[in-house]
Amino acid sequence: QSPKDIDKNNRSKDKASTLASIKEITNSYSNALVASSGLSMQYAIMMGLIDYAQENHAGKPIKFIVPTNCYGGTNDQARRVAACLDNVEVVDLAVDGDHDMVSSIETVLAKIATEDAVPYIIAEIPTNPRVEVPNLQKLREVLSTVRNTANGDTAIDPVFILDQTFCPNIHFLGESDILSAVRTISYASGSKFPSGGRCTAGYAVANKKADALMAKIELHLLLCDNEATDLQYEILAEQLPSMNQRIADAYIATSDFVNFIQDTLPTAKINFVSEELAKEGFTPSVFSLDLPTKGETAEEQEEYKRALNHKLIRMMITQIPDESKYCVSYGQLKGCYWTIPATSTQGTTKEGDKDYIARVALSGNMNLEKHKEVFAQFVKEIE
Repeated sequence: QSPKDIDKNNRSKDKASTLASIKEITNSYSNALVASSGLSMQYAIMMGLIDYAQENHAGKPIKFIVPTNCYGGTNDQARRVAACLDNVEVVDLAVDGDHDMVSSIETVLAKIATEDAVPYIIAEIPTNPRVEVPNLQKLREVLSTVRNTANGDTAIDPVFILDQTFCPNIHFLGESDILSAVRTISYASGSKFPSGGRCTAGYAVANKKADALMAKIELHLLLCDNEATDLQYEILAEQLPSMNQRIADAYIATSDFVNFIQDTLPTAKINFVSEELAKEGFTPSVFSLDLPTKGETAEEQEEYKRALNHKLIRMMITQIPDESKYCVSYGQLKGCYWTIPATSTQGTTKEGDKDYIARVALSGNMNLEKHKEVFAQFVKEIE
């Protein structure tokens, strides 16, 4: 065999292994599509769905419903795509804090139905950065409710585009899974748990009800030459089989660190999944940390809190430089990663929707006791 034939055989083998792993991990009906990056995957999904809508719902407005404070790249790209097409518009969706994803979706879908528009919803579960999970039974109900247009016709049912980057191991797409009755496409950034941070690839899968949409998504993925590279398939084939175990190990470390922080600094507000959600399988290894603050005015309090964020992160990355990093990351093979979403993952989000809190992502391969020691020192210095 020539070197070219060997390379082709390796790619074919690695791709087959990757697709089989993703199918097993996601319990999905469709074969996965694998892109060179998570945002390339999201772009192909958006363009594929627009293409599908223009073919099947000609002349009707297309609405992409996007969380206001979701990952900045997702937010920015959705708005850029919408800006290029007269009949495509982004509709804001409030999902975090005082807002409930389910009721927000209900409000938006009811309005879109009266306009006889095509609703495509992009959402993260758990939400980022506040790690909230909606009531999934109610989510299924609101997504599968039959609505009517202003003329009394049956409205177009939504497609739920689920960013599963924080919990890629949860089953949403199988015939007996929670969203089986809703047209659902799930996608994830492969730079996180799937590859352990070793490549940027992203992938998408669909349930049986949404399988007809995948051909258009694949068309736009290949049109832009954005399929995963040979090396990315090789890395994913190697790393995906161990993903679920790495997720479990990282959750144990994160839960331990969260409990330590709560005991050491009870006045801090931590956004992390509850034990009840963990029992249901939601075991992310990321949490957000809202540090206690002081000051006479809201501005002074915010300024003080932001300074504390930087102090904590600076202590971690200088005292544990081989493990603690100040960067956007999650699901890595080792170490601990700190970021402030407003200045990184939410870079293009509107200022009022940004979160100036610390977001921390842990792996199952790190010196947890050393991180506890540095955090205890931080608490002593601010008391």
